[in-house]
Amino acid sequence: LGLGFDSISVGGVETVFHNAIDQGAVEQPVFAFYLGDEEDGELTFGGYDEDKFVGDLTWVPLSDETYWRIDMDEVKIGSFSTGKTDAIVDSGTSLLTGPSADVRAIANEIGAQPTITGQYTIDCAKLDSIPTMTWTIDGNEYSVEGKDLVLQSSGMCIFAMMGMDFPKPGPQWILGDVFMRKYYTVFDFEGARVGFAEAV
Repeated sequence: LGLGFDSISVGGVETVFHNAIDQGAVEQPVFAFYLGDEEDGELTFGGYDEDKFVGDLTWVPLSDETYWRIDMDEVKIGSFSTGKTDAIVDSGTSLLTGPSADVRAIANEIGAQPTITGQYTIDCAKLDSIPTMTWTIDGNEYSVEGKDLVLQSSGMCIFAMMGMDFPKPGPQWILGDVFMRKYYTVFDFEGARVGFAEAV
């Protein structure tokens, strides 16, 4: 659809959303996602829906205006933790992704088993024992409970994280729909920032 920045568009063409801003087609230069958990989601152009989150939005400056890229202080689950790292926030990625070595370590931490497709499965009886995963971003902690890190389908439990290694200077992590389902996310194009608040 063209919700990133012109710097990564094919041929440097102005993106759809940037063009909409230039034409005055949106009230504010922002768009927002509510990914309903077991209910309809919502994509809002030109503003955001305060009924879809609780508390205030916490704004995080972008580290790079290509994808919606941010710096992170730490990723932690159980005894696993990273140092400083970074991520892109991406509604087009249904899972969470991270460096392959880190995802393997996390899978080992929670007892998930690799499959030939690169995903990991976990015993459905162990969902309550999966620790909470926490991302520290700009000094604030964002957490997703362990049971919400698993997708259940046809009696199988799939760990909602895959290893993905991007060549430098690519991002280390992608915060996809698993993260965005928990946190209402506002993308501020002209402010070069993203806002998070706990979704209702």
